[in-house]
Amino acid sequence: MDELETWRVIVKFVFKEEKIYVHLFRVIGTVLLALTFYQDYNGQGFINLLGGSIVLLLYMVLVWVKNSWWTAVKFYAVSFLIVSLILVLHFVFNAPNTTLLWPLYFIILFMNRVYPRASFIIGITTLTAIFLIYSLSFSTLLGLLGVILVARSIKIRRDAHHLTKLHLEELHKAHKELKTMHNELQEATVHSVRYAALEERTRLASEIHDGLGHQLTSLIVQLQALQIMQETDPKRAAESISQLISIARQAMAEVRVAVKEWSNDEMGLGLVALKGLVSQTQGRSSIQFNFNQHSDVSEWPIEASIVLYRVLQESLTNVLRHSNATICSIDLEEANGTIYLTVTDNGITTKEKPANLGFGLNGIVERCKAAGGDCHFSSIEPHGFCLEAVVPVECRPIVEEKE
Repeated sequence: MDELETWRVIVKFVFKEEKIYVHLFRVIGTVLLALTFYQDYNGQGFINLLGGSIVLLLYMVLVWVKNSWWTAVKFYAVSFLIVSLILVLHFVFNAPNTTLLWPLYFIILFMNRVYPRASFIIGITTLTAIFLIYSLSFSTLLGLLGVILVARSIKIRRDAHHLTKLHLEELHKAHKELKTMHNELQEATVHSVRYAALEERTRLASEIHDGLGHQLTSLIVQLQALQIMQETDPKRAAESISQLISIARQAMAEVRVAVKEWSNDEMGLGLVALKGLVSQTQGRSSIQFNFNQHSDVSEWPIEASIVLYRVLQESLTNVLRHSNATICSIDLEEANGTIYLTVTDNGITTKEKPANLGFGLNGIVERCKAAGGDCHFSSIEPHGFCLEAVVPVECRPIVEEKE
């Protein structure tokens, strides 16, 4: 389990425990309210008993009704009814005890979180009523007001804790979605590499068909001529044999190259896919693209093939969109277990007017570094842009996180 999941479980446990404590406090509060009501209004006459019963009922509404039912207006109404009834019972009907006013003060302090502004106003109103009834000193009143302010600061902290919980849940959800999208992107990239390789193989097949067909036709014609020359000019016929062998060897070399690149193993997809990508781009652009391979290459693992394919894809896209170039060269070389891919163009970039490294080019740098390589950009004289990517053949594998 990763760190994010651990924190999510901890926060979930804390809030579950908090709900249990809230229900426990409600039960205890109900018992205390009933005892306070009995102490204040038992034997105080019908009016006081009726008024006290209504106050107790309003408290039950405050304590037990679900938050979904409440609005700010309802909260104001119930709270002000409690304060008003207690004041009327005390000043009009001479109720000697007004202890039931204090629970409203504590409910506002510790139980209501939904309407902070209303809670503050009702708290001040309740303090005013307590001040009128008990004739408290100014310092005591300030102390009670300070308790309200402290409670508000605690509420702010608890709200921040609640927001942290929500943010953790959203972050966990976004993290899972990103992992899913990452996996889908990797799969799509592999499909793109395979498609580009298939298209390049098809193009090579067409070229081999044309080239090999021409060479075989030439070979057949010269063999027929050789058959005639053997009778008329044996010496010249012997000289033609070496030329025919050369044509046959050239045809065989082309077939061997094609067969090597047509391997079904994914290890051989990289170079063919890069050539296929260049061919695709050339087909939809007037820019002249030149692919130059300066050394033999090994069979790259699929991770290296994906990195190079994405780097070249973004580079060619940048050339098409922003360079205004007419020529673009792609140079590939492998040495000492490292692949060097260089893309240059004759576009509008100069030292005085450097290229704007947007999201795509920065993504190339991050991709190369994640694979254990690097990437650099520069301008070339008199104008143009150069991208140099360095990727190890055995690049760092893409680490998939476990659920």
